Amino acid sequence: MKVIVFSSNTNLIDLIKSKNLSVVIYAPAQMNKIINNSSDLLLVYVDSSSFNDKLHKKISFLTSKEKVYFGVLDPANEIKDIAELYFSGAVDYISKKQLKNDFGEKRFKRVFQYLEQFRIDYREEIEIQKTFTKDISHITTEKGWQEIVPGSEYTFSIMFIELDGKYDMEKIFGKKNLNVALSVFRKYLERNISYFGGRIWIWFQFGGIALFPFNGRECESVYCGFRIMLYKLMHDVEESLFPNFISFRIALLLGNVTYQENDTGNVISDSINTIFHLGKKHAEKGHFYVTEDILQFAPKPLLDFFTPAGDFEGIPIFRMRRPVLPS
Repeated sequence: MKVIVFSSNTNLIDLIKSKNLSVVIYAPAQMNKIINNSSDLLLVYVDSSSFNDKLHKKISFLTSKEKVYFGVLDPANEIKDIAELYFSGAVDYISKKQLKNDFGEKRFKRVFQYLEQFRIDYREEIEIQKTFTKDISHITTEKGWQEIVPGSEYTFSIMFIELDGKYDMEKIFGKKNLNVALSVFRKYLERNISYFGGRIWIWFQFGGIALFPFNGRECESVYCGFRIMLYKLMHDVEESLFPNFISFRIALLLGNVTYQENDTGNVISDSINTIFHLGKKHAEKGHFYVTEDILQFAPKPLLDFFTPAGDFEGIPIFRMRRPVLPS
């Protein structure tokens, strides 16, 4: 079951306490499109302060949809008749205090338990999903980027990479020095990613998302992740303009994405959402993670260098063993 939030408050993600469950925040204007295009079980939270007088209209829309269960966020404690929300079909209500202290994975699991115990439609849908697992077909490309046409869907190895400790960097290094050092770091990534047939697709100041076309046989992107991690010390010594050794984390999964060349920051994709949350919420500093599907297509010489690292959203993940450096 996916948890999504519709809110105009971009800082809301910092209040969500969830390590193993992905939570995606969308702008209120995207609600109808996201809900209508989804075939998944959804737990939807609506920020009442972002909808104002349209809240009741949106609640009516949500109650008309199968596989959708909703809760209401009330960050200003403005809703007077909370019971009316439950009469309308809500399964949760989050007050201002709860938003700060109790909005996260534990809360979501209590909602799931309630649904399983009291909602027959939910139990039936869960049984259906157990019987018919969702199969994502691979859309492969033999010639890599030569075959990629913008606007079409393909299977990619999707790599997330981001520097650790980013929030203190500008304060420590100064804005001008930081921008120059980040430019050198990006060139280091681009050189290694392009060597293995990938491209940086989305870039945010301290990292980004790279795509590697999938040929259906092998994910050389795993070699790329290895190279970036193992060559890091040489980069620190020979190239990096940071005054100290840097640390970053990498996550890699296999997923389908509709490729586009412009406005990549507004891409709507389950695979992109998952890799963002795996990289930002689950990956530990200085480590390289891959999902089970990537490992199935990883070059055989590398398989022994990964160790199980638990599950993320029900997906088994594996962590690269880091070399032991001489003391």
